[in-house]
Amino acid sequence: MNKRQIEQVSGAIITSFVNLHFLEEAKQTGLFRQRTKNNLKRTIDDLLQIENNYFNEIEAVDKDNLGDKLVANKLEFIEFLLNKFTFNDFSKMQEISMAYALDKEAITKVSDEILLKNGAEL
Repeated sequence: MNKRQIEQVSGAIITSFVNLHFLEEAKQTGLFRQRTKNNLKRTIDDLLQIENNYFNEIEAVDKDNLGDKLVANKLEFIEFLLNKFTFNDFSKMQEISMAYALDKEAITKVSDEILLKNGAEL
C-alpha cells in the first residue's frame, strides 16, 4: 500500500466508525421492523469487519505507522464528538468546520475569545 492508499483506507475506517455509532444507536430504539433489523445487523457486522480487518492490514504494511496514527487520533477525537454531542450538534460541528475553511481568522478569533472567557491561557 502506498501513502495515498493508506490514507484512503484510514478514511474508510473512520467513516465506518461514525456510521457504526449512529446505526447502533438507531438499532437500540426498537423502531425498526424485522427486515430492516436484519439488514441493519448485516451492515453493522460489515462495518465492524471493515474497521477491524483494514486497521490490521494498515498496521501490517505501514512502516511509518502513518495510518495507525491517523486512525487512532481521529477515532479518539470522533469518539469524543459522538459521545459529547447529539447528532444535530455533530452536524453543527461540520458547519463550523466549513465556516473555518471559508474564514479561518474570524472563526479563530471567536474560538479564542470563548476559550479565554472560559479559563484558557495564552
